[in-house]
Amino acid sequence: MLRIVPLGGMGKVTKNIFVYELLGHGPDQRLIIDCGMGFPEEEMLGADLLVPDVSYLMDKLDTIVGMILTHGHDDHIGALPYILPQLNKDFPIFASPLTAGFAQENLEEFGIKTKINLFPKELLQLGNFTIDPITVTHSIPDTKHLAIITPDGIYYHGSDFKFDWTPVDHIRPDVVKIAEYGRKGIKAILLDCLRVEKEGYSWSETKVGESLIREIREVTGKVVITTMSSNIHRIQQAIDAAVLHHRKVVFIGRSVEENCKVAQGLGLLKIPENVVVNKKRIKNMEDKQLCLIVAGSQGQIGSTLTRIANNEHSMVSVKEGDHIVFSADPIPGNEGNVYKTIDSLSKLGATVSYSDIQDDLHVSGHASADDLRLMLTLSNPKSIVPIGGTYRHMVHFKNLASGMGWSNDQIHILDDGQIIAFDQRGGWVDNVIKLKTVIVDGLGVGDVGPVVLQDRQKMAHSGMIVVAVPAKKERNEVIGRPEVITRGFVFARKSQELIESIADEAAKWLPVGMKVNDWKATRDEVNEKISHFVFEQTQREPLILVTLVWS
Repeated sequence: MLRIVPLGGMGKVTKNIFVYELLGHGPDQRLIIDCGMGFPEEEMLGADLLVPDVSYLMDKLDTIVGMILTHGHDDHIGALPYILPQLNKDFPIFASPLTAGFAQENLEEFGIKTKINLFPKELLQLGNFTIDPITVTHSIPDTKHLAIITPDGIYYHGSDFKFDWTPVDHIRPDVVKIAEYGRKGIKAILLDCLRVEKEGYSWSETKVGESLIREIREVTGKVVITTMSSNIHRIQQAIDAAVLHHRKVVFIGRSVEENCKVAQGLGLLKIPENVVVNKKRIKNMEDKQLCLIVAGSQGQIGSTLTRIANNEHSMVSVKEGDHIVFSADPIPGNEGNVYKTIDSLSKLGATVSYSDIQDDLHVSGHASADDLRLMLTLSNPKSIVPIGGTYRHMVHFKNLASGMGWSNDQIHILDDGQIIAFDQRGGWVDNVIKLKTVIVDGLGVGDVGPVVLQDRQKMAHSGMIVVAVPAKKERNEVIGRPEVITRGFVFARKSQELIESIADEAAKWLPVGMKVNDWKATRDEVNEKISHFVFEQTQREPLILVTLVWS
């Protein structure tokens, strides 16, 4: 029997990580596919990023035969520096050259020495799993789908892709191999469904190249192009457009600079000699000679582009005559940051092009409805599991597959933690495991949970009240009137009456001379009383912190 355990990648788009479990063919064996990070939701105040919960694997480490990375986007490889130290087991990791290069760079930044291996020229054997990487096209080069051959049948892992027949690097999707496995018989396919709502086929990446040439043509000042730093094909087209218009190229932003260095070293980014200029030389060049390729297309706080937009960058300033090109669509949830950045750039006098006014500045790397119909026709799987989209995308994909003849019991919509098993009869949910939300906050991994987030939300919405109660340590008793300190709740100098009433309420429950034997229970009770009092007085729910000040 084979089971697939989605530890991420179901209904949330990001945090992609899947465990394929082969049971009943000798000792249990597990193969991990991808290891991606996620982005915190708006209410997760202070959180930097999310990583998958891999606690399910902690008592199964000896059964892991390896890990495969499908492509180099952070939602598929970005959690490696956080997850590998947790697993703390030496198993082989394989990827294509660019994916391996990005992953290796990421690990080295964290001081992790794990080596990412390249796929062999022949089939890859990991325990009883035989893996055949299949070339597909996406918004990043070197993307692979996986035919996973097991004693229990063939399974197809189809992460992010589209059918691009005119790709920038001329490496087209290997439809012959996909069809061959379809003829052999695919027991189940896991397939990216993020763009299923769009009818037709996704546009070719080369369409953007023509648009970038047009955008640069009439600019009298400097050109600034921003895109996803991993979109090497887009960056290649930006370079080609700059060369055509006799402009020098400058990479600005750590992620863009590092990714281009890796891609150029692998021969996947081709730059003519004497085209790239060091960013420190910008001030010595005329604006009409420059094309800047910068990080920050999502309007991330502190990114290169937002610092330029806020006139805070040490090397780049924007003014009238300059032209900014956003060659990326906002990730859902980032729209506000992107439009704020566009507004700031416009106020500086630059003209700005973005998808709302020029719909050919970006094309999706994901399969539209006809791409998905073609993939299902070529692979002809017995069972279908949508992945990589939100719940509405998965439902839409189920309807698409149903319209092509697959029955409802052949299409499985899962949540993270729902384990699906397959045998000769088909697939079914075999078990459900509970997964935690693991937050990375600064240097901490997993030490910020729901309670901490709830406290942060309270402070953000209604501020904080600290009730400091004087107490004598030797006698273990209250010796004075509580003092109330507020932050973000009310303006203290204009609200003395309210603050005094809160102190009176605290003194009622913590009077002078009161013995404090079980402080935790007393504190929780007083906290609740003060919270209730404050809400009655103000209709607000600040964070209340009652503490003893020992003397």
